[in-house]
Amino acid sequence: MKKPKKTTILLILFTVLTLISVITVYAVHQTPEEETITNTLCTYRSTATYDYTAMLDPNMIYNKTTLKPNEGTLYTKITKQINITLTYTFQATLPTETTITYSLTQTLQAPAWRYQTAETLPTTTNQKQIQITLQPISKTGLDSIKTKIDSETGTSTTTYFVEVMPLFTVNANTTAGPIQQTFTPTLTINFKRTDQGDIIAIENLYQTKTGTITDNQTITNQDIIYQRYASYILIAISTAGLGFSTYFHKKTKPKIEEIPLDKLIKPYKDLIIEAQEPPKTTPETTIINVETIQELAKTAEILAKPIILTRKPQPTLTIIDQNTIYQHKP
Repeated sequence: MKKPKKTTILLILFTVLTLISVITVYAVHQTPEEETITNTLCTYRSTATYDYTAMLDPNMIYNKTTLKPNEGTLYTKITKQINITLTYTFQATLPTETTITYSLTQTLQAPAWRYQTAETLPTTTNQKQIQITLQPISKTGLDSIKTKIDSETGTSTTTYFVEVMPLFTVNANTTAGPIQQTFTPTLTINFKRTDQGDIIAIENLYQTKTGTITDNQTITNQDIIYQRYASYILIAISTAGLGFSTYFHKKTKPKIEEIPLDKLIKPYKDLIIEAQEPPKTTPETTIINVETIQELAKTAEILAKPIILTRKPQPTLTIIDQNTIYQHKP
């Protein structure tokens, strides 16, 4: 088995090296030179916790006159009044100088109308925990308001709800920066008719809102920069080597010696006649291309036909046998 020449080995080696260097350049450019890291300097949280005590009429289902959250369903017909308290708490992971301003509105709402039943003026405090006692919810009082509004609007309300909407505005200073947060933990008290009967559903007893103070830091990846420089050097060396190896491979590649036409046809000169123009063909003519002049000479002897040589536009050797043409182009 013939061994490959050194120039061929070098050409293959630098071709593979160039391919690897191109892939390396692409890979190192997928990671940015700079990246932004977000550092959390401080986290803070506002929490609203509602608690209630339902005052009940004497009843058989509970056999007691008060009900707290998760102690049972509030049935409308045995519930006289619901006393609700709200505890608000502000917390931060850094020491703060805090000012909290809060106010509260309470509305009675039906599908066709809305009526405000209570409102407090804004109050400002430095305390981070605030206790608020809401106006008691009395179905008798709410029914009185509902009946009057229904008579004024010409509506007939069967379901309604009370919405309690406090507004807390927090302004605080920390070593990491200022904090500004608005928090509206809304409580909904629904009076509705269900498969369980006429009930009062109090929703969203616990609510929270969080926030953060962050700092963005831009970091330069020196390793990526060095890798890119290395990849540039690698691709420069590999492409230069590929260019030189290609040049020397072509330069040292043995040339295929072309045999002159006259020397090629000399052994068969007795079978060859020369013509100025190639033979005419018709649509019915079948052209058979013969690979070698030796095979064409054997065909001429078998058919007892001469070989016609035409030199222009391209040297062609042809045998004509009725509608079949055998030809070879040396």
